[in-house]
Parts: sequence; C-alpha cells; structure tokens
Amino acid sequence: RLLIRKTAWQMDGMEHKEIERTISDKVSMCNYWANRLVCEAADRAMQVHGGIGYSRHKPFEHIYRHHRRYRITEGSEEIQMRKVAGHLFGYMGPNKF
Repeated sequence: RLLIRKTAWQMDGMEHKEIERTISDKVSMCNYWANRLVCEAADRAMQVHGGIGYSRHKPFEHIYRHHRRYRITEGSEEIQMRKVAGHLFGYMGPNKF
C-alpha cells in the first residue's frame, strides 16, 4: 500500500512527461501488484463461497473479470516486469529518453 500511496503522491505533483521520465518504474510496480492482488482476493472469495461464488449472484466473478482484464490491457505482467528490470539495470530511466 505504501508503494501505491507514495507513487500516487509523486504523480500528483508532476506533468505526464515527467512521470514517464522519472517514476514509470514505480507505476509499473504498482500496476503489477495491485492487479495481481485484487485477482487473488477475488479468486479466494470465489473459492470460499464455492459454486455460488462463481455465479453472477455474487460480485466476485465480476470483480475478477473486470480486474483480470487490466492485467492484460495495461500491459501484461511480463511487460510490467521488463519495464521495472530495465530501470533497475539502467536500460531505461531519466538518462535514456
């Protein structure tokens, strides 16, 4: 949570191009973890509720479908990890644009 809060706080004070240049690695980390955690929580809720948890009578399947889509459309998990690795190993970052 702290990573997400700190990144959001930093983004509030920056222009879009500055975000891309300075903290896009943190944005990728937040995207990766938040989407993964919400899907794991929804999956666990569906498991706990059994067959009815998978049906449309409970909100869990909608939450899972909705957030699973973001794991794909905002860049797959592999792409997010590559962006973070690029920043960590110096292939991307402020001096590379």
